Amino acid sequence: MSDPNEPNKYTDSRRAEVTQEWLDWDEDRREEVRDQAYRESASTGYDPSTFFPDETQAIPAEGAWILVLEEPSTPLKEKFRVPPLSMWRARRHFVDGSTFTSSAGDRYEAQQAVISTPAGDLHFWPYEYRIATAPMELASMDGVELHSLGGEPVVDEEELFYIQSRGIRRQDALLMLFDKIASLDFVYVTFPEEVTSALEGVGRSLRRHIALSPRNQQHEEGLTP
Repeated sequence: MSDPNEPNKYTDSRRAEVTQEWLDWDEDRREEVRDQAYRESASTGYDPSTFFPDETQAIPAEGAWILVLEEPSTPLKEKFRVPPLSMWRARRHFVDGSTFTSSAGDRYEAQQAVISTPAGDLHFWPYEYRIATAPMELASMDGVELHSLGGEPVVDEEELFYIQSRGIRRQDALLMLFDKIASLDFVYVTFPEEVTSALEGVGRSLRRHIALSPRNQQHEEGLTP
């Protein structure tokens, strides 16, 4: 059904350029569709964030850095284990055949985040990751390690030492060298064990915590009365 408030899509009859007004309208419409689909899918009795990410979890077209909360159970585990709370550059993936149709007839597609690992591509559902809002600051923290999928050094340690010798602190020096990395899609970041241990479970929804640690399991282990 057409929207009577929809502005002109193209600047002229050649249809070569889309108007900014239409792009703004389309983004607002998509946001309304997401909100409506989220509410209606929640009313069916399951957590919609399992398949349909909200605006804070949706991977943009240009990709995003994510923190891994939960490693997916796939055959790739036999070849490569994703470190807890490691940070990766992810691209978005719409799952074929997994859509939700709202009462208004709008379709909302299930979305995953995909990372490249030494063992191949790995797909994450929204509850298995969180988007890192300040990835470069995290990557330049003390004690972090930068890895490349091929095993070669990510940054030039000699250049890093030289920059620091000029009075620039390590965090700022790493931020400067990040701009020289050819492809961030093939770089991932790990954090010290004391950091990952302290943050274990952070970012998971209450429903996911319950699913991973059901009360009867805790009772059997003597963790609950």
